[in-house]
Formats: sequence, C-alpha cells, structure tokens
Amino acid sequence: MNISSNKYCIECRACVQVCAKTAISMIPNEEGFSYPSVDTNACSDCGLCTTVCPILHAEELKFPTGSIYAAQSKDERTLLKSSSGGIFSCIAECVLKKNGIVYGAAWDESLQLRHIGVDSSEGLDKLRGSKYVHSEIGDTYKEIRRALSSGRWVYFVGTPCQVAGLKSFLRKNYDTLLTSDLICHGTPSQMLFNKFVSQMEKERGQKVIDYKFRDKKIMGWTCASSSSFCKDIRGNVHYLYYDRNMRAYFRAFLNGHITRYDCYECKFACPTRVGDITLADYWGIQQQHPEFPQIRKGVSLLIVNSHQGENILNEIKKDLVLLESSMDKVRQTTNHNLYAPTPKPEGRKDSYKLAKKDFIAFRDLYLKGDKPEGYFRKIYIKKRIKQLPLLNILFRSLGKD
Repeated sequence: MNISSNKYCIECRACVQVCAKTAISMIPNEEGFSYPSVDTNACSDCGLCTTVCPILHAEELKFPTGSIYAAQSKDERTLLKSSSGGIFSCIAECVLKKNGIVYGAAWDESLQLRHIGVDSSEGLDKLRGSKYVHSEIGDTYKEIRRALSSGRWVYFVGTPCQVAGLKSFLRKNYDTLLTSDLICHGTPSQMLFNKFVSQMEKERGQKVIDYKFRDKKIMGWTCASSSSFCKDIRGNVHYLYYDRNMRAYFRAFLNGHITRYDCYECKFACPTRVGDITLADYWGIQQQHPEFPQIRKGVSLLIVNSHQGENILNEIKKDLVLLESSMDKVRQTTNHNLYAPTPKPEGRKDSYKLAKKDFIAFRDLYLKGDKPEGYFRKIYIKKRIKQLPLLNILFRSLGKD
C-alpha cells in the first residue's frame, strides 16, 4: 500500500481514521515514532488511504503566500499566558462566541500530549503555549467532521502536516472551518520526552503534573526559560522555574538532534502554507519593526492565507496591536522554517540510541556550555521583586536594577 513510505510519513493518522475496515494501525518504532501498517486480509483495496494522505497530495493543499503582520493581543493577561503575542487566544475566543469548538494540543493527566477539543474560554488554558513534542491526533479528524456536518464552527491548530492531514481527510471545504498552521522546527517523540520527565521526577522525588516550555514569568518573551508544577508526597504543589533535565531536552530539540526523520524533508516548510492563518513568533522584530510597542511582552508573526482567515482577522482587529509587515522583512529574521526544513544534523541516527543506552550521558551532552541554574534563579527573583512595589523601591535604591 502506497500510503507513504516510512521516510515521509508524518503520523497524522488520516489514513487510519478514513479506513472503514479498520485495516490500518500505527506501529511505534524503537524511537517512539509511529508508522502505518496495513492488514492485507482486512483491506478492501478501496484506495481511500492514498486519497487522504497529505504527503501524496501536499501541493494541492497549499494556499498562495498570504498577507503578513506583526500582531499582539491588547489583553495583558492573555499575553502573559501565551508564548508569543496571544493571537491564538484572540482567534479562539472569536470562534467560541460562534458556539464553536477549538482543537489544539494539550497535556493529559499523565503529561502525554494529545489533540483535544474545547468549547469554553476556561478550556483554552490547556491549549495555550508552545509544546515541543509530537501530539497524538487520535480520532480528532472524525470528531471535527461530525461537528462541521452539524453546522458548528471549528478552529483547528497544529503543525502544518497535521493541518494538511485534516484538510485531506475532510476532502471538501466547509464554511465553518478555520485552521492555523504553525511554523514548525520539527517534533521529537513523546517516548523521549517521557524519559526526561522521569529523570526529573527521580532526582526531585516529585511528580511533574504540568510543564511549560516557555514561561514569560521568568525571562519574558524568549526561548531560554521553562517551568513546571510538581507535586510532592504530601500532595503539595510546587512551582519550579528551572530543571536541568528539561533544559537539556529543549536544547536537544533546538539543535534538531531528536526530530522525527520526515521533518528534515518537510514538504510544508515553505512560504505557501496549508492553514487559513499561519502563527509563529516574530523573532527579530526589534530590527525589522522597532516602532512596534511592548516588544518585550511577545509579538506574533501572522500570515493570513485565505479569505476565511481574512474574515476572522477583520473580526478580531479591534483586540489587536496590528502592524503590516512583508516577506522581505521576515526573511531577515530567524524564522528559517518558513523557508526550509530543519537540516538533519550529523549524528542524528545515534541520538535515540544513546538516550536508550546511557541516558545521563545523552542528557549531559546538551548541558555543556549552558547557563547554570543560579543564572535563572537570579532573574526570577529580580522579576518577583519588581512585582512588589515596596521591595522594588528598595531594590532600586540599592542600585541593583
């Protein structure tokens, strides 16, 4: 079955969800990434799996390059909760007001990343923030098709390949469907993420119950900070602003050493996008648009690729700080995955093998040259002091600002 060769499979599960005979299953390999396997006895040779494979039809699913903006939510609370400019939240709230459902990646109770649907503002907290792990789609596409068929609005956010999988699975346009693809660096496996979390729990003697890859409460809008909530044996919950294990995981991710193989040849890492709206951080905006206000609080790169995207933007404009930009300006920033996939680094084939053989040695590779925990502690304490007026005055009077 030419669903897609293992080299290019993106694990979107479109083929699994479309198969009426349940003849296709996803089988994990030794790195924790899953690939389709066909039960030839159950298969009726209907060809639907090849019809909905987004890799086999990638170019058909793309929009022309859209309009480009720098954008930021005007709501301070939304900004603090968001990884960049809070635009996802603004769009999601707009769809919820239409009695819609918003789908995105969320941690479950075991810290496994899965796509879920929420229909309330409270539920959006689970979907906010960047999560650098492969998200399990499950039967999300089937759920979305049922919601759309009943006339409900749906907003789906995911990696470009996940958005492409949904569009290919649906095989028709819906007036009430809105999609956002992310400028994606690639996705590591949940299995490896679990190893890092387990080591963190072992060292601290606590259970990790939530994790945030980029926490603005520590260093503001940056890729340098992360945090977690942990529960001790007495049931007390502690906020941790740094852990060396998770810091190492993030650095391994940024280096491209733990990415799924198909990501190195991604067909969607290009200016022609598959989502109605493309979302990303506008890294480098200080040089391209120094006039943008409150840059340090986070700015989103917003690419509007379709009429559906334009209509939604017009509805939420009043809630945004919005500045028109250009592809020429974006090309001068560090959003390299808008133009090309992450290059496969030398030694990638040994990354997961070493993690399995000697995890501590693997982790320590990515702590070399990193800033010590005390560096993050100092920044965090300073930020906390500045949030307390009397202590802030004393701090400044001592000349420590």
